[in-house]
Amino acid sequence: MTSAEPLISIALCTFNGALHLKKQMESLINQSYRPLEIIVVDDRSTDDTLSILQEYAKTHNFIHVFENQINLGFVKNFEKALTLCTGQYIAMSDQDDIWMEDKLEIMSRHIGNYDLVYHDSAFIDEYDQLIGNRKMSDHYHVYDGESNLPFLMANCIAGHAMLIKKDLLQFALPFNKAFYHDWWIAFVALTVGKIKVLPDVLVRYRQHADGITDSLDRQSNKVVNPKTELYDLRWIAHCLTFDNKKNPEEITYIYKNLKAHQDGKRGFGLFFFMLKYYNILFYLTAKDKSQLSRLNRIRKFAFKQ
Repeated sequence: MTSAEPLISIALCTFNGALHLKKQMESLINQSYRPLEIIVVDDRSTDDTLSILQEYAKTHNFIHVFENQINLGFVKNFEKALTLCTGQYIAMSDQDDIWMEDKLEIMSRHIGNYDLVYHDSAFIDEYDQLIGNRKMSDHYHVYDGESNLPFLMANCIAGHAMLIKKDLLQFALPFNKAFYHDWWIAFVALTVGKIKVLPDVLVRYRQHADGITDSLDRQSNKVVNPKTELYDLRWIAHCLTFDNKKNPEEITYIYKNLKAHQDGKRGFGLFFFMLKYYNILFYLTAKDKSQLSRLNRIRKFAFKQ
C-alpha cells in the first residue's frame, strides 16, 4: 500500500453496543489498508459505548467520534455518518461484527469502474462462534448484473459488506427512515451505475437477539421484514420516487400488477406477468428446485385467493 492510495472512510454507527464493540474496533483499526479514517456516530447510548469509543480516539488520530443530541434511529444515524465521511471510498460498519484484516485492501483492488462492490459474510453467534459454517450466500443468490429489478423484492447486499464511491451519495441521500439504507443504496447503485460481487468472506456477521437485522430469521420481531412476504408494495412505491432514467416504465408496470394482486385481482393477466418476471424478480430468494415448482408458485400467485 502506498501513500498514493485514496482515502477510505469507515462509517460506524453505534447504540448501546459496548458488549461487542471492542472486538469490532480492533478489527477496524487493524485493517491492512491505509490511508483510513473511522467516522463514528453514537446515537445516544446509555451504556459504556461512548467511553469505549473515546478511549480509542485518544490513541488513534484517524478515529473521529460524534455524539447525537437526540436519538436518530439507525437509518438516519447512518445517513449522518456518511455525510461526515471525507474519503473517496466509504465502507459502512455495524458495531458488533468482526472484519477480516484485509477486507478493505481486497475491496479497494476491485472497485475500479464500479459504483459499489460487495462480498460474502460468515455468520457468528454472540460468542464469536461460526453458526454451522453458514454464509450470506447460502441464504441469498448473490447478484452481479446490471438490473435493479431483483432489488424490488429482496436484497443480498448488506451494508457491512459494501464499499461504495462517495459520489454515489449524491443520488442515494437522504434516506427514508422507513426502509433499510443498504437496500436503498443497492437499488440506487444499480439504477445509476454498476456493481460487482466478490466471493471472499470478509466479515464475520453477528446474529443475536439485539440485532437490527436478522438474516437467519432467528428473531420473532423485526423493524422491517419484507423478505418473509412475497412483495412489499411500500418499498416498490418508494423505489418509484427515485429519479430513475433507467427503467421507470418497467418498474411502474411491475408495481401496477402487484398492486392489482394485492387488491384481490386474479387471472391469466397476472399469470403471464409473473411468468415473464418471475426469474428476475425472485432471483435473489427463489429456492425452487425445478421448473415445475416455479410454475406451481406462479399458478398460486395468479389464481389462488
